[in-house]
Amino acid sequence: MKHRAKALFDAIEYESEVEKQFARDLDNNENVKLFVKLPSWFKIDTPIGTYNPDWAFVTERDEKLYFVRETKSTLDNEERRTKENQKIACGRKHFDTLGVDYDVVTSLAEVAF
Repeated sequence: MKHRAKALFDAIEYESEVEKQFARDLDNNENVKLFVKLPSWFKIDTPIGTYNPDWAFVTERDEKLYFVRETKSTLDNEERRTKENQKIACGRKHFDTLGVDYDVVTSLAEVAF
């Protein structure tokens, strides 16, 4: 079976091992049809500054599902900076308003397809 890349670009710039593994897992997951590491210019305006989430991807089983995920090395809010948690909270509200499934994860295994 010929391998078909699911990423929009030939290369992915990642900022951590968590992001690197997440990209590999997205590419190897049969339910993921397309994914992108959101570019630095993709910003959401928030009351405390702009926020740039990490990933957007599409899956398909019975219907198409669209996800946006922020990858972090921990899910513990107390281990992250306050401003980082505030931007995540703003991102959560933004995507909830749009009806897009958004969450913070440490791995693709935490995404319920």
